[in-house]
Amino acid sequence: MKNIRHFLTAILLICSVCLTGQNIEKYYTSKYMGDGMLYFIKPMKIYQKGKSLCVFDQTIRPHTDSITFGMTLTNAQAFKVDSVVFSNGKTSIGKKAQHLFTEQSKRKWVSRVFVYLTHDEVRHFFSETPPVLTFYNSERTSIQISVKQKKWKKTLQTNRAIYDLIKMNEK
Repeated sequence: MKNIRHFLTAILLICSVCLTGQNIEKYYTSKYMGDGMLYFIKPMKIYQKGKSLCVFDQTIRPHTDSITFGMTLTNAQAFKVDSVVFSNGKTSIGKKAQHLFTEQSKRKWVSRVFVYLTHDEVRHFFSETPPVLTFYNSERTSIQISVKQKKWKKTLQTNRAIYDLIKMNEK
């Protein structure tokens, strides 16, 4: 049964690559964890504004309702993230952030946070309109970072192909 599942996964991956016109294999890894598959979408550097930068990765356990977004925020000043708002013009999703650490790297500050989104919220996030991320600290000071349309289009196509692959393999 396990060999059949791996074979079907390989076939679906090949079909997915052919349909999307890109090699998505380099953007994610997967591992069987006993109670189901775990998918890790590798870090994507797309959000930038001035001296601020956000790189994010995703950990997906399809049998649960949440997707973990790990985000690394690089900024000129120290900033301990308390919450994040994802906004795409039509929808805004505000989430409490789990702050892992903040450290100084050269002349910049780096903060690592985790946010948990439902599958439905992620569908809103990966829409045609590039989202804006607003990071808040406990004093309600914010850093807003956006992405250019051209960069977002490639990220959107890659993520949709990976999500389609996961969906085909899970049910």
